[in-house]
Amino acid sequence: MFTARVKNLVLALVVGIALPVAAIAPSHAETFAFASSPLTNLDPAGATINGGFTAFPKTAGMYIQECIAPVGTARPVTCSDTLQLWVSASGGAGSISPTGPIAMKVAGSITGKGVTVDCTVTQCGLFFRLDHTAPTDFSEDKFFPITFKSGAAAPTLAADTVDVTLNGVALVRNVPSNLGYRAPAKIVATAKSGLPVTLTSLTPDCTYANGQFTALKGTGQCALAYSTAGNSTTAAASGNFPFILVPGNQSITGVTKTIKRGAMKALPLQTNFGSDIHYSSVNKNCVVEGNMVQAKKSGACVIRAHAPAKTDMWNELATTLSIPIK
Repeated sequence: MFTARVKNLVLALVVGIALPVAAIAPSHAETFAFASSPLTNLDPAGATINGGFTAFPKTAGMYIQECIAPVGTARPVTCSDTLQLWVSASGGAGSISPTGPIAMKVAGSITGKGVTVDCTVTQCGLFFRLDHTAPTDFSEDKFFPITFKSGAAAPTLAADTVDVTLNGVALVRNVPSNLGYRAPAKIVATAKSGLPVTLTSLTPDCTYANGQFTALKGTGQCALAYSTAGNSTTAAASGNFPFILVPGNQSITGVTKTIKRGAMKALPLQTNFGSDIHYSSVNKNCVVEGNMVQAKKSGACVIRAHAPAKTDMWNELATTLSIPIK
């Protein structure tokens, strides 16, 4: 029964027909269609499945991964850390277009999250799901079984695990994190193997240098890629972390800490992002003209500070400063 089902699926994929096979896909009507070959009798030492999309979701991009077969409508518990593709119509860095040919590499053994599976004895296949822009949408989840030639599987190396933190908080693959414009973002990456980890920004709207990941815009998306080279005992590892860019928060630096009664002090002219600041006095203890403040009475000089927002870059600043008068 299972062999016949696989044969029918292979035929359907080659000619681009979608099959309603409940055993390999959740009970919903996905909108994508994918045609490919071959899916059977593959070389366990490494093979390429060539195909393409004849229909593609309009809501988001898609990930394609080699995974073990899912149970029921759940997503697979083990998917390869390296044998995967990101397909996106928006053309994000690191992605491939859904309108062109798709070449998906597969192998007779896969390693994911520290677990290695022999796909010559365990059912594996191609798992399709929406990408990080729709992390909770399972409507396009679908699994296509593949089989490998009998014989020795590909050599299995110990899986490498890479941990990446942002300001001390662990990042999770395929789960977007918010990143503010010019916000401090210290990145620390370590590999279980001890091998060096290479980090790269996949999009021009963010940069990575000297342990800092910086958003250059306050809207859109970025991705930080990591990789290790692997060695004779450890498999190479690679992947990326998606980020949703949000407007930055302006701040004022260099404000005087105290003012002597009768003295005059200059306040900063601009925020950390270069917006002009408008000041106004709240009480009668001080007088503000432009960016100059003069202390009149003992107590605290209370000042309102305002700086405008910039669309798609940073938020409006509206804050109150309290400066002691001595």
